[in-house]
Formats: sequence, structure tokens, C-alpha cells
Amino acid sequence: MTVPALIEKFLSDANIAFDVVSSDSHESFLSAAKDSGIETKQLLRTIVIKSQDRQRMIVVRACDLLDFSLLSDAYGSQIQLVENFRHGLRGCDPDSRVPLATLLKMDVIIDEAVKSQEEVYFDSGTKYDFIKIKTDDFLALNQAAVIDQISCPPERLYNIDHQEDGEDNKLVTFTPKRIHQRVEETLDLPAMPAIAQEVMRLRVDPNAGAMELAQVVGQDPSLAAQVISWASSPYYGYQGQIDSLQTAISRVLGFDLVLNLALGISVGKSLNVTPDGPLGLNAYWKQSVYNAALCEKLTSFIQGRVRPQRGLVYLSGLLHNFGQLLLGHLFPPQFYLINQYVAMNPHIPLADIERDLLNTNHLQIGSWLMKSWNMPEELITAVRYHHSENTFQEHAVYANLVLISNRLLKRIGIGDASQLLLPEALLESVGIQEEDAFKALDLIVSDEQELNSIAQQLVA
Repeated sequence: MTVPALIEKFLSDANIAFDVVSSDSHESFLSAAKDSGIETKQLLRTIVIKSQDRQRMIVVRACDLLDFSLLSDAYGSQIQLVENFRHGLRGCDPDSRVPLATLLKMDVIIDEAVKSQEEVYFDSGTKYDFIKIKTDDFLALNQAAVIDQISCPPERLYNIDHQEDGEDNKLVTFTPKRIHQRVEETLDLPAMPAIAQEVMRLRVDPNAGAMELAQVVGQDPSLAAQVISWASSPYYGYQGQIDSLQTAISRVLGFDLVLNLALGISVGKSLNVTPDGPLGLNAYWKQSVYNAALCEKLTSFIQGRVRPQRGLVYLSGLLHNFGQLLLGHLFPPQFYLINQYVAMNPHIPLADIERDLLNTNHLQIGSWLMKSWNMPEELITAVRYHHSENTFQEHAVYANLVLISNRLLKRIGIGDASQLLLPEALLESVGIQEEDAFKALDLIVSDEQELNSIAQQLVA
């Protein structure tokens, strides 16, 4: 329980009384605070932005949503998040965010809601240690800071009136009904790709084999090259030469996996979405590839249950967040906003931010599209319920595997899972022991280089 000498001297010279609170949790800033009994309404989190060629530190309560719209109205529309900010404070952890304007020699903006608390906690400069001081003292230490309303309380996220129409529904840009209608408008939504339609036909053809699938995949040179590249990857461990699609299918990947892989890739690449941002194509395909691979590994550890179909498990992992791509394709301005809100509020579940801004989320919109394209029910279930801990209906295993996979991946900094806990009921339902789930994650981490290469191919 130590505070860097620079911080301790600064507080002592200012005659500020303070306490230090430490945590044994080393998972994240928020989990460490929770472990220490600190309420999120008293915990201060900081974000560094660049606006008008100046860096500014933003200070808000950890429970609140930093409102990008309010921020851009006040400080310009060209706001950029500074993701790898380094403060240079001597003796402090380089990743720490100590919200003290005088020490940092930079502009600081403090949200108005911070003043509502008698005491606050903030990053001490030592990882997982917090400084506790009176709020008035904190504000006195930041006399040069701007006090502004730049957040909204959590009540706005969770008490939205979801009525379809009416003047009271001020927060909603689009209603579920209107978005659902737009999903079904063929003018805005591309038809299912021809390759995907052919693959869907093969799914129900009992006589289809590697030769027929190779003929379909071969119609798209880019898709064919990706399938061969995947089969050639060290990830699949094939030692021989892969000289044709048929070899890739019959000797390495298998008919079922290639069929669903081709379906996932052709569908996923049919929408036009920006590559950048936490929800852009780069992040989307990285999470999708890792999730698909981890779901496949998890399936091999299932005991005492009938194992789900390998290819559909892989497809569910690959397309579970397809609704994100659809939002980006149909509503580019709103998708840009969602990206900004997510980047500045990584502690708030993505679906809650989407619902606040659009009154729907990627789970709903993705499942609407999957149904309209007559995709497999197993996939529809995974797309709609992969954030739900209470999914036990038919085909629930596909959604549950994706949820478990996403929470495991969050531990290595990948994906949009809002928490790390693996629910016992879901593990029991799927038939996986917790220790086996972590073994599967270790296997994925060991294949990181190959998986990154596969994901990069899909973005290209």
C-alpha cells in the first residue's frame, strides 16, 4: 500500500488529508475498486482526448456514461481519443491516470456530477491502489480545471421508455419498428450473396460432398484463396501440400467446417463498414476469428452432453456480432457515434449504449437479418442471445458457448464482453468444467500469431 513519492509530496505540500485503499484484485481498474468496496459513483475514471490540437484529460464518475455528443458540442466535433497516453510522472505506473491538473500540466475537464459526492477515490499512480480524499479538496487541487456537464447518469441507460412513438421518447433516434422495417428494405440491405445462397443449398443436399463444395467456393477467387490459406495455416497442423480446394476440404478442414466458413466469410464481407474504431472491421474480424476458434476448442472439452455440430459452432463464433456490421452498413452516422461512445465508455455494455442511442441493439438487428435470410436456427439463437446468462432453450448451447468464449477472450483484451465471470449454470448446461475452459483459452493464446494472420486476411 504505497503512493508514489511525487504524489505523496504534492498532496502533503497542499495540506490535503488522504487515505490509501489497496486491492488484491489484479483484473482491472474497476474490478480492483469493487474488490475494495468502492462505489462506482465515488470512483473517478479518466480519459484523455485530443481536440483542436490540444490534449485534455476528462474526469467523470465511473458509474456515468461520458456523453460524446455533449463533449463534441463543447470542444469541437473532431475529438479523438488518445488511447496510449503516457503522463511521464516520475515513479508512477506508466498506464496510470492520476487526475491532477497541476502535476500533469495539461487541461483538465471535470464532470459536474463529480461534485455530488462528499468523497472521491482516484488512481494513486500505483496500480490497483486508490487515493481517497474529500471532493472539495480534489476540486481545490484542480482549481484550473473546467467544470462542465459532459456525462449522463446510468439511469438514462436502464430506464429508457421504449414506446414506439410519442413526444416523451426524446432519447430515441430510431425505434425498433422503424429499424426492423429498414432491415427488410432490399434497397438498403443487400441480398444474401450468391455464394452464400449456393452454400445454403448444399447444407440441405444429402448428396453434396467436397467436390460440390469446392466448385461453389471456387466461383469466388478471393474466398477460395482464403479457404486454402486457412487450411495451410500452422493452426490446423497439416504437413502435406494443399494444391486444391478439394484437398483443403477433404484432408484438412472438413466439409462441415468449410461449408460454414464459406457461409460466414461471404456473408460477413457483403456489408460496407469502416475498418476503424472498436466496432470497425479490424476489431470485428479479430474478435470473430478468435471467438470461432475458441468455441471450437471449448466444444472438444464438453463432457456428459451431446456435442453441438462443429461447423455450426464455428459459424456462430464467426457471425455472432453480425448485427454490428449491419448497423454500420445501414446507419453510418449513428455507427460512428456508437464507436465514439464505446471507445470512451469501455466499462458500459455495448448493447446498452446501442439501445440508448438507437432503441435497439446488434443482438436484435442481427437476428432479424439472420431470420430474413433463413439462416440456421442454431446461428439465429447465437446471434440473439450470446449476451444472455439465462438461455436454456433449444440450440442454447451455441449462444452459451459464444458467451463463455467472449468472457474468456476479455481476459486477454479481445472483444466486447462486459464482465469476466463464467456463470456456473452455463458451464454446467454446456458440460464444460471451468478449468477446462481456461485450458481452451491457453490453447488459443498459443495460436495467437496464426489467428491474427487469419483475421487480417478477412479485413483485406
